[in-house]
Amino acid sequence: GSGADGGAGSSGGSRGGGRLSRRAADPAVEAERKAQQERLFALDVDRIMSGEDKRTTLMIKNIPNKYTQKMLLQTIEEQFKGTFDFFYLPIDFKNKCNVGYAFINMLSPQYIPPLVARFNHKRWDKFNSEKVCNISYGRIQGRAALISHFQNSSLMHEDKRCRPVLFISDGPDAGEPEPFPMGVHARPRGVGGAGSG
Repeated sequence: GSGADGGAGSSGGSRGGGRLSRRAADPAVEAERKAQQERLFALDVDRIMSGEDKRTTLMIKNIPNKYTQKMLLQTIEEQFKGTFDFFYLPIDFKNKCNVGYAFINMLSPQYIPPLVARFNHKRWDKFNSEKVCNISYGRIQGRAALISHFQNSSLMHEDKRCRPVLFISDGPDAGEPEPFPMGVHARPRGVGGAGSG
């Protein structure tokens, strides 16, 4: 019967990726990995208040797709203007809708609990959506890391309304938007900018 196997193997060339997906599909391993991720990114208000957890970048999930960046910002700024210095709601350019999650970097961990109290596990005000907001920590932490992650992205050439927004963090203009630095100009291709700066 090996002949039949050989035939199936050669005709099923497009299934070459099958080996990979089979290995990753162990439900127990997958569930444990998810649980680990959730623990890693879960918010613990007590640990924030005690100063143990100093992370500041949050991921806001389960956002209704009709929200625009401007709309979501207005919703958050009603109570929290001036407490964050980075905001980004990624947009899917094909369907012009948001992808369902946003990133926000708070100026200090102490600003996280009130934001969580206001939005986490609550339904959204607009579009009478069934979605319930869920807030966790982002993988990329801190304003500088967020800037370097996004500034060389192709989305910096998209519509300005779809780019990440930075905010002034202190002084009389605190809470006002400031321009996002473009990575392309900061580091032209072919120039080894290491150590300059």
